[in-house]
This record gives sequence, structure tokens and C-alpha cells, in this order.
Amino acid sequence: MRYCELERKIAMTLDRYPTTRKYLKYIYQRLNYLISRLQYNQALYLEPRVQIKRVLSDARLGYEFFFGYYDKCPWSFDSKYYLVNIWNRIEKDKIRLGIIDLDGHKLQIVGSTCTFNFQQGAMFQWLNRYDYRVIFNTLRDRNLVSIIKDPFNHNEIKTVPLPIQCINGDGTEALSLNYKRLYKLRPEYGYSVEADNFSSNMAYEEDGIWKINLEAGKYQLIITLADLMAINHRKEMDGAQHKINHIMYSPSGRNFIFMHRWICSRGKFSRLLMADNNGGKLKILLDDKMISHYSWVDDNSVLAYARREPLGDKYYLINTGTLECQIVGDGILDIYGDGHPSYSPDKRWIITDTYPDKARMRYLILYDTVATTAKIIGKFFSPWEYNGYYRCDLHPRWSPDGKNISIDSTHEGFRGSYIVDL
Repeated sequence: MRYCELERKIAMTLDRYPTTRKYLKYIYQRLNYLISRLQYNQALYLEPRVQIKRVLSDARLGYEFFFGYYDKCPWSFDSKYYLVNIWNRIEKDKIRLGIIDLDGHKLQIVGSTCTFNFQQGAMFQWLNRYDYRVIFNTLRDRNLVSIIKDPFNHNEIKTVPLPIQCINGDGTEALSLNYKRLYKLRPEYGYSVEADNFSSNMAYEEDGIWKINLEAGKYQLIITLADLMAINHRKEMDGAQHKINHIMYSPSGRNFIFMHRWICSRGKFSRLLMADNNGGKLKILLDDKMISHYSWVDDNSVLAYARREPLGDKYYLINTGTLECQIVGDGILDIYGDGHPSYSPDKRWIITDTYPDKARMRYLILYDTVATTAKIIGKFFSPWEYNGYYRCDLHPRWSPDGKNISIDSTHEGFRGSYIVDL
């Protein structure tokens, strides 16, 4: 029931006409669903040796739970606690932030915020790898900021003057971007609230990536959109709308990667760049129009689903020093299309997922880099109401010990967060 190569090529051709593509895709998916769903009447399929449980065993009436993006870990450093964003349709313009005690299945509310989206929540995450402090984005005095809290002592430690996009491993530095520009160009990743310190139309010389010293509360703009437009400038950049997204620190925190994307009359263009943690030594890692999802493997390599001509759309392992690219799972992983990939802590396994197939099933896929084999360990139904802005990607994430996977899913008819026991 997967989409075939011809269907993907047609979708790529329509990239030049994003609005037309959006509506044609919706109609085509609806028609395929009516046909395919008759052949597949399960909401959940699991490989026989795999087990799954919802992080809260009781489905709390009217509330939905999710963690957010695939590059962050919901588990605490000792795997005792698990973070969730909590949303309900009555108070739909805000979410609550909670910590679940996995042993007692008890939920503690940490706070609430109106700065969130369904892909990444409020960037709610553990501050570091050795204690229970948390950080999340919010709005204070009409400014987008982030808050550091000690949740078990009910103590707000600090207000950071900018919202965060990612933090380094020891919780001393963060990187930020313009969530208002993101909301204008890709609402699934931005914030709808009005704010005085950001706008959707900031000058490109004043917008980009900010570095934040979390301890001192100081920040500076280290890379601007104007800087990026000047690097290997191409004609289709002129008059286009530009944005930055998906910033990720390397494991050591010495470097970071990010996506520069621009949208113009010729379609959507993306490239992957790397810089040191001061914004210097900018380097283009991938630049063949399409870069989608990626993650660090170690300090010297990145795994990405991207396009390289003439090889096409595949998973690539990129050496960030030499820029050498190696295809991962050629003819095995790429047959499923785009996904959210990451390596296990021991670097043997890759977990990734898919977008809905013709029967609205999302696949959870485990790839063995030694045996070079892929196994579908689960399929999860995605109801039509969870589409577009409200969609719920699986966003698989490894537990610290590599024995479990965290996902968000809607196969039970509501948004829930789950632990998959491997």
C-alpha cells in the first residue's frame, strides 16, 4: 500500500506549484484511502516480539499527550521520568507541560504555555544529562522567552530572554530562531502568538540564528539570513522567502547543523549547513534542492534523508569533514520514502518512520547497519482529523539505554505518547 516510484516522481514535479500540489495530494490521498482502507482494517500492527504501552495507562477524557520532535529525548537521564505536552480541545490555544513518573504512572504539571505547535510542542526538554531541571518556551510581557525550572521543588530558576530551538549537552548554551517567520512560512513549526521581540517580516540582516549563554542570559545574532543568501548565491534566491529551521548541536556541542530553505516561483529549495558554535566556519553539507530530516551520528558524521543528483532521494551518511556521502540502506530504506532517522546509542541500529501510506498507516522501521536489513516493527493508523497542521508524526526517539523507542501516535483515535519495547 506504499506510494510507488511514479507517484513520487509526479509529486516531485509538482514541487514547483506548492498550492496546486497540496490540493491534488489531498484529493489523491482521499481517493486512495477509500480503496486501500477496505483491504486493511487494523488500527495497529506490531511485529510479534514487540510490545507497546501508553505512558499514561488511563486515557484522560478530553486530553491528548505528545512529546514532540525526534531529535530530543523525553526520558530523564536515569529513565525514571518522561516529559509530555498536554492539550485539550476546550483550551486549544495553550498546552500544559507535565512530567510522568514511569514507575507510579503519576503525572505532575510543571507549567503551561501558549507558544507551541503539534510537531515540536513548546520545545519542552531536560536542560542537561545529569539532573531534573527542564526548559521550555513561553510568552512573557509580550516577548517570546524560555523558562528554566526545577520541577520537583516547584522553583522557577530563570527566564531566558529568547525562546530556544536546541541546547548543548551540558545545558549551558542554546540556539534560537524566529518562530514568527516560521509560522508565516510553515505554521506547523512556528508560534501564532503576537510578540514584540520577533516578527514574521524582520529584515534578513536582523534575522537568523542567535546563540544564548543560558547561565548569563546573554545572546547575540551569530548567523543572519542575509549571510546565508550570500553563500553560493543562486538566481532563484532573489525575491524568494527565506527561513531557517531544525537546528541541532553536535554531541560535543562544538558544531551545529541547520536547514536553510527558500520558497520561490520555481518551488521549494533546501540545503543543509554546518557551523561552529560561534557561527563561524560555515559549510554547506548538502545542496541538491531537497533536504528533509537529519540527525547527528557522532561529532564527525550526519545521517540525512536528502536528494543528491543523480542518485536521487535516499538516506545519506555524510562525513562533515570531507563531505563524502555514503548511501545507507540503498534499495531497502529509501523505498519507504522520507522519515525521521536516528542512530541507537551503540550506533548499530537506525530507527525511522514514514508518512501515511494509502491506508493512512505510518510505519516504524528498524534498520540493522551490520546485517543491512530493515524490519517494519509497527504500523499505526492516522485518522484524517490528524492531518496538516494537526498531524501527528511518530517521531521515534531512543531511550538512553537503547532498549526502548518513544513515539507519538493517534492510532487509538486520540493523540498519545507511547513506549515501544524492543
